[in-house]
Amino acid sequence: MRILTGLLALCLSGFSFAGALPDSPHLYVKGTSFIQVQPDVATIRVAITEKQKSLPTAKENVDKIMAKAIEIAKRFDIKEDDIHAEQLNVYRQTRYNRESNEEEFDGFRVSRSLTVKLKDIKKYPELLQEFVDSGINQFNNTEFGVENEGKYLQSLKKAAIKDAKKAAKELAGEFDVELAKLYSVSFQPMQTPIQPYVRSAAMAMEADQGAYKNAYNTGAITLNAEVYAVYLIE
Repeated sequence: MRILTGLLALCLSGFSFAGALPDSPHLYVKGTSFIQVQPDVATIRVAITEKQKSLPTAKENVDKIMAKAIEIAKRFDIKEDDIHAEQLNVYRQTRYNRESNEEEFDGFRVSRSLTVKLKDIKKYPELLQEFVDSGINQFNNTEFGVENEGKYLQSLKKAAIKDAKKAAKELAGEFDVELAKLYSVSFQPMQTPIQPYVRSAAMAMEADQGAYKNAYNTGAITLNAEVYAVYLIE
């Protein structure tokens, strides 16, 4: 049985991880679960940047365009709590004059950034176009996500626990040993160089990749949960 423990746990001499794994024979397994869902929310980050010799003029132009962009966001039913207009950023720019060998004032670069959360991503292309028409000239990035991610993750954790139980039974059956009891469980990997046994969930995930249509420039979002369990064996 001691030899079996060494094979399953892949113990490495010279390492000591007190409390991470038991000294008695055990199995260390990993349970996984995943689901692919279409994104239903888009966090859009844009900005307006302008360069002028006159700082008041640059600020006025930037503020006007930002006000237009905020009104556009509201027309797309984006709530005020999901509209974040950042403060003004001002940079004094210079350029090198080769004739005079001096730095010369080149103008003020003024910018403001805007972040909005769009909960109807079907309107995403239309919203971007209206931002462009309003004068927005910088598009930083868009992050697609799932609004009720917590609801999915709760179910995924339960499924991951079931998968860990199956993994423990599967591994115990392969080595003709009996599971005694659960020693420890965590949703985070243990601080040990020993790799847990994982069932072939990756193959199932790859097979399901084509089950969903792409949404604009993103495909389905994969949400997953993992659980790590140690079972004592007899």
